[in-house]
Amino acid sequence: MKRITIPITLRVQGPILTKSSSTGALGLDAVMARRKFETETGGVATHYYLPGRLVKGLVLEAWQELSTIDAAYSRLASEWLGNASPRESDDRPVRGRLAFGDFADRRTDAEAESAPRYRIAVDEVRETAAGQMMQMMESPYGSGQLVDFEGEARFVAADGEEPEGIRSALERGLLWIEAVGGTRTSGFGQLIEAKVGAATTQPAMFEASPNTPAWDLRLRFREPVVFSKRRIADNLFESGEIIPGGALRGAVAEMAGREPTAFPELLDELHAIRFSHAFPAERGGARPRQWPLSLLDFSETDVVDVVRRATPYVRTAPGAEREAIAGKFDIDWKDEVRKNVEHDYGWPKLEWELRVRTGIDSAKRKAEDERLFAWKMLLPYGIEWIARVDVSRVSNAARQQLEGLLRFGLEPLGKTKALGEATPTAAEPVTAGEGPYVVTLQTPALLIDPGRRLAPGGKNGSAREEDLEHEYQEVWRELSDGSLRLANYFQRCTLAGGQYFQRRFLGKEAQYKPYLLSSEGSTFLLEPTPGKESEARACLDGWLRSGLPLSRSVRTFYGIPDEPKIQWAHCPYVPENGYGEIAVNDRSYPEE
Repeated sequence: MKRITIPITLRVQGPILTKSSSTGALGLDAVMARRKFETETGGVATHYYLPGRLVKGLVLEAWQELSTIDAAYSRLASEWLGNASPRESDDRPVRGRLAFGDFADRRTDAEAESAPRYRIAVDEVRETAAGQMMQMMESPYGSGQLVDFEGEARFVAADGEEPEGIRSALERGLLWIEAVGGTRTSGFGQLIEAKVGAATTQPAMFEASPNTPAWDLRLRFREPVVFSKRRIADNLFESGEIIPGGALRGAVAEMAGREPTAFPELLDELHAIRFSHAFPAERGGARPRQWPLSLLDFSETDVVDVVRRATPYVRTAPGAEREAIAGKFDIDWKDEVRKNVEHDYGWPKLEWELRVRTGIDSAKRKAEDERLFAWKMLLPYGIEWIARVDVSRVSNAARQQLEGLLRFGLEPLGKTKALGEATPTAAEPVTAGEGPYVVTLQTPALLIDPGRRLAPGGKNGSAREEDLEHEYQEVWRELSDGSLRLANYFQRCTLAGGQYFQRRFLGKEAQYKPYLLSSEGSTFLLEPTPGKESEARACLDGWLRSGLPLSRSVRTFYGIPDEPKIQWAHCPYVPENGYGEIAVNDRSYPEE
């Protein structure tokens, strides 16, 4: 396996405008896109740029036009640039193999002020200036000025696959492009020259794997990223802070599937490898932890953990003899309290960038109707993502192949098909210690069987508080084979699912059941059953290593097969995808 990188330089003649979604100086209606780029020395510099997705779209447009004289370009577009999933399909992705990074102008000072450029709309009937239709644009490039935008395209190939064919097709497509950026039909951004350099090859290296049952995996990115998160609107894709373990597993599967003969053991045993979610941390720092929902706030500097209390907890207000005050749980925290708690649990401060985009009608060369959408991208500078990989149940051959893939770099990740520079190191073992045990979910977990107690009963057919308590008592008794019992808990539940899960995992004809997940931060005080202390500790040690398993009752309710090797194909919330991760007796605040 190898990664092919093709350097590209686009020489563009000014004026040039690629609109930014950010605001500029007072009075500017259109701002030239600029962003931070990581330098070779690890620093950060701001440059003007052409989005890689813009260049990819122009290449697609060029290949579509060239396909009228050579049908091979139509096949190239489908394989290398991808297709949208057709309506009424199973929503399986049809990804292109070719990934484009942003193209940066590394010579112009993006921080310097530039004279604006003015445009005005003309009334088509009167042929005079239209009222209130003047536009003031940022114009860092003069008319006729030549500017080089440097970027690259990359893809993963099998060892016997040669890149020359795609390189020449890419060069022809780029040379077919007339102009780039906004207002190109008005003469802006004329493409003068496209230089496609010689492809460079990075082979996968297979070294002896560390002889440990688990690795700490650190991931770094050089481009803005968009990770999976529940969407609140159809045209807004907002990046989450966490990389799901299923995304890491999917990237490994896709890369290994490019050359299955080189990874036979890894592909056969991939179901037994557990990838935890990757949490963001400052580079070189420790992996953050999820705070428990049992935290109670009385002030910005007075937060306590009440998981061991069986009764409501209040305090007497300072300076008052009889006035009692109740604390606030995290749903009611003010920003300052939340920031302090996040800091104490190791969560770094993150930055985002908003990019607004639109689909383009290739025939009319204008924006398509109802195709406007936005990406709220996460900036990765100074940040790395840390996950844990459990390889205790696979062979040495599979372990060595996996390490080779990880050190090779993991892609595609997220909506931007990002390349993560991965470094696996031996992980320190974690044990539960002595009970009683405070178990805090670090990631959502599929624990509850909704059909057992929660669906029937109660007023108007709804479940009661005691029904949920009895359900959790049964959950922990079933998972621990009777060695643990529930003493107290603070929990939150969410529903997950929707049309995508219905199509992808169940099929149109199957009965649809949304997943009832116990949310991250849910906290449970568990006590060993008398006489089963050693079994309880062994059970918790196993959960710390492999995550909370799916109970038989949960598998039955959701129709999940008992065979672990195929569970991932029927349900995404399996422990091997990072769900059900726990922390035991992890405290940052005093208990009350």
